[in-house]
Amino acid sequence: MAKKKHPEQDIRRGLEELQQSGIATDDLSPTIVPDLKKRLGKRREIDLAVVFALGKIVHAAAVDALTDIEKNTVEKEIRKEVRRSLFKLGQRGLALPQGGGQDAASRSQAPFLGFDSKPEIEAYMSPVDGEGGRLVWISKPHTGHGLQLIKAMLNDREGLLRIGGAQIPRKELRRMTQDIKEQHGAAMIAIPWEYADRTLYEGYEKAKSRGQSGLENFHELRSIIALGKPKEQSHPIYSKLDAEAVRDGDWREASRKLLDEPELRYWILTENWLHLFLSQLQEAQTSRLVLNPVQKEERFAVIVREAVKELCNGEFGKAFQRRMEDMALYFNETGRVVQAGLALAVALQVGEGDPGPFDISFLTGLVQKSFAISLSQQKAKKEEEPSLIIKP
Repeated sequence: MAKKKHPEQDIRRGLEELQQSGIATDDLSPTIVPDLKKRLGKRREIDLAVVFALGKIVHAAAVDALTDIEKNTVEKEIRKEVRRSLFKLGQRGLALPQGGGQDAASRSQAPFLGFDSKPEIEAYMSPVDGEGGRLVWISKPHTGHGLQLIKAMLNDREGLLRIGGAQIPRKELRRMTQDIKEQHGAAMIAIPWEYADRTLYEGYEKAKSRGQSGLENFHELRSIIALGKPKEQSHPIYSKLDAEAVRDGDWREASRKLLDEPELRYWILTENWLHLFLSQLQEAQTSRLVLNPVQKEERFAVIVREAVKELCNGEFGKAFQRRMEDMALYFNETGRVVQAGLALAVALQVGEGDPGPFDISFLTGLVQKSFAISLSQQKAKKEEEPSLIIKP
C-alpha cells in the first residue's frame, strides 16, 4: 500500500527552506510576492510553501500570483492548495477571478467571493499573552451600513473578563487591527466565528461560576450572532494540521524554539500557581541536608519535573492545552507552520495529562524561567524591606 501523503508536512519543509534562503515567510506584506514567485519550479515542497505563503498576503498581487500558478501547473495537489489560498483571500475581502478558489464542478453553483459577498459573520483573535489572556472580536454586518462588533477579553483560567459591543464602520475595524499591530506588535488573525462564539460562551460560564461581575449584558450582546448553547466542536487547528504528523521526529527538544517567538518571549507562569513549588525551592536552597551545588542542582531539576507534571494535570492542564492550541492556530495563520506544529505537539501531550517519560524542552524552559523570575522578584522585594536593626 502506498504511503499516504501529508501536504502539511511538505508545506512545513518548504517553509523551512524558504526561511533558510532568506524569505521572511512571516512577513505578510505584498513586497515579498516577487521573491516568492522566483522560488517556484524548484521542488514540490517549495511550490506548496509558496502557494501557502501567498494565501496569507491580503493583497491583489497575491491573487494575481496564485491565478498564474493555477494556470501554469497540472499537479493536482498544488492546484488544490492554490484554490485553498484563493478561497482564504476571498474570505478576507479580496476580489477573485471568476471561479477562483473553487473546483470546476462547483464554479457554476457557488457564489462569487468578492467585495460584494463577504461572510455574514467574521471573527478575529489575538495571540495569547503571558498570563493566558486573549482578545476575541466577532463582527456582523449591520442593516444599512457598518458592523455590529462584539469585543471580549478572555483568560484561559478565569474565563470571560469583560465584554462590550458597538456599531462601527468597517474601516474602523481595520484601524483597530492596525493599532494593535503598531502598539503591541501582534496581529489579529481571522478564526471561524463558531469557534469564537463557543470560546465566549465557555468563558462566560466559567466566569459566572466564580462570581465575575460586569457580564450582565452577555446574552443580549451574543444574541446579535446566536441564541442557545453552541454546539460541541473540535479546535479549528485540527482541520489545518495533521495531529499525528506533528509528533514525528524530535519535537520535544525542538519545542524549546517556541520560547524565542515574540508572542511567547514574555510568557511566565503566575505566582498563584508557582507558590507551592517556590517554597520547595527555597527549602532546598536553605536546607542543611543539601551539601553542595551539585545536589542543589539535582534537587532543582526534580522540582522542575514535578512542576511540569502539574502543568499537564487537571483543570490547569485543560486550560494550558487550549492555550497551546490557540497559539498553534495563531502561528499557522501568520505563516509559521513549523512553530504551529511544535505548539500543537505540546498541546496534544499536555492533553494526555502527563508530559511522558522524556523531557519537553518548551515546558521545562517555561517553568525554569518562571522560577527564576519569581525568585528574583522575591529577593528584590526582601532587599527593599527596611531593616529593624537599630545601629548605634
